[in-house]
Amino acid sequence: MILGRIKMIALAVAGSALIALGGLVWWLHESNQALVAEKQRLKQSNAALADSAENQKAMADTLQADIKSRDEAAARAIEQRNQSNRKLEQARQDLREALKDNECAGTAHPAAVGDWLRKHSDGL
Repeated sequence: MILGRIKMIALAVAGSALIALGGLVWWLHESNQALVAEKQRLKQSNAALADSAENQKAMADTLQADIKSRDEAAARAIEQRNQSNRKLEQARQDLREALKDNECAGTAHPAAVGDWLRKHSDGL
């Protein structure tokens, strides 16, 4: 009798332990499945972010090249303007030097002559 009760208690404890172990295994399996699904979602998100980063880098490289090209064009334009200004100043100095002793150059000229000279020098 006592031996029968001990067997029953032992079987009840073993059954309870087996049920608890089965529950633990099931919980671990479900947790693992959730983690695997989260890992897959994060992997897809990471791939999308990597593609976006590559596209943004390509756009940034293109913009950087455009800025460099525009800076170079602006530098060339400034150099051309400076060169034109140097030529103009040299022409003025040459003209002053050529006319410094000329009597005619020292006298006043009619307004129409000044207007005509200004009209043709606007492009310089």
